[in-house]
Amino acid sequence: MLKNYNQKFQQTLNTTFQNIYPLILIDAYLRLLKNTLLTPNGFFAQIFHLQQNFSTFNHLCTQYLTILELLTLLFFGYLLTQNLSSFQHSDLNFSTVLILAVACLNIGPDLRMTWTLPSILLVIIISYLVAYLFRKVPWPTIRIILAFLVGYIINLIQQNDIFVKLPGISTSARNINWWSLGPLVMLRNLATWLGIINPFAETKQSINSPAATANLSAALTHRNLNNLPFPFNLHSIYTSYAFLGGIGCTLGLVFALLILHKDRLVLQNILLSLFGFNAPLLIKLPVLFNLWLVIPFVISPILSMLIGALFIQLKWAQPAVYEIFSGTPTFLLNFLGTNGNWGSLIATILAIGCSTAIYLPFIKAEAKYENKNLD
Repeated sequence: MLKNYNQKFQQTLNTTFQNIYPLILIDAYLRLLKNTLLTPNGFFAQIFHLQQNFSTFNHLCTQYLTILELLTLLFFGYLLTQNLSSFQHSDLNFSTVLILAVACLNIGPDLRMTWTLPSILLVIIISYLVAYLFRKVPWPTIRIILAFLVGYIINLIQQNDIFVKLPGISTSARNINWWSLGPLVMLRNLATWLGIINPFAETKQSINSPAATANLSAALTHRNLNNLPFPFNLHSIYTSYAFLGGIGCTLGLVFALLILHKDRLVLQNILLSLFGFNAPLLIKLPVLFNLWLVIPFVISPILSMLIGALFIQLKWAQPAVYEIFSGTPTFLLNFLGTNGNWGSLIATILAIGCSTAIYLPFIKAEAKYENKNLD
């Protein structure tokens, strides 16, 4: 009975994910446009030598994207509560939206309002509790008051950073400690899979650690990438190889879907994945909360980093040193970050190929499971 209940909840969650997928897709394409074209050092802005100043549009786009993502998550909570409660009380959906709105509202000393995006997991938990507990409250007015109080309590908890901070990956260490980096990368990916970390934005490729800064200084001084002081650092291994296609190295997932002739899904997401935006893919399949896909989602980045480290160790590839354009396609991060080192490009292609091989059997199993249920 518990198994059937879990399957029903998973099906309800997946159905709701499908409903918000178009909004997530629009958001991702707008982010792609913002980062590559409207940003002064954006990839397309630099490639096509665009001289226009889009700073005003860039600022407005950032604000509108935040509003769009907030409304999408509120709509997700509204639909999920509706699907879970089977339309028993019309005000339950509004209660979920009210809780999330109050929980995410921040009012500064100057009375200026800002919004904090709720995590997907928080939306799911609130929707579930409202659907199954609030309906036991006798009067709609009491439910609305209770929703406001719950939202206010969650707001206080979020402002004090309780339950929302995960162990970070230190950028101050000059050399990589694999015994700590590996578990932390797996933890970060698992947190994304659980909806604790929202996957809307792409991963920034910035040089800000002491080791990466020292490497850049040495490269500019000697005009080559030989004998760098810290070839193994978070910039050259973690941010360069663990996000090919976005968190979870999902560019390999896209190619696995292509092999299985999921052409429509690939067509909608391949451009986004090339640039590191994989939120629509995580929602549509879905990858989030999917027990079939958690293993490749967590393992692929680790293997990709190991391939990059092996190539650098054997001198077959050079570590990425140079900072590149905003929104650069993820498969070009290492090639451009090494000023055109072919070994780095080969290592990247091999990492994507291995990610594809990891995802492929799990995607096949997922497709077989779905076809069995349809039959």
